[in-house]
Amino acid sequence: MIKPNPWRGTTTPAPSGQAALSPGAITLLVLAAVIVALGFARLPDTLLAIGVLLIGVFLAIVARICQARDQHLALCRLLGESASQRRP
Repeated sequence: MIKPNPWRGTTTPAPSGQAALSPGAITLLVLAAVIVALGFARLPDTLLAIGVLLIGVFLAIVARICQARDQHLALCRLLGESASQRRP
């Protein structure tokens, strides 16, 4: 049987499927976006193509972080339902 982790508390994911990133993750993403924008603004003309490519990679990484959060919450929800169905 799956036992709840006492270190995580009793919070459960919202059943609506809406996942929110933690304040720390949002802060880091905003900071990263500012740094990417500043870095892109300081690129010389010869490196602009590489800069556009790297911004695309950055956006792909941010999208993957958001997708992973949604998948993690969905998995936790399924595991919680599975554990509750096994209890007599």
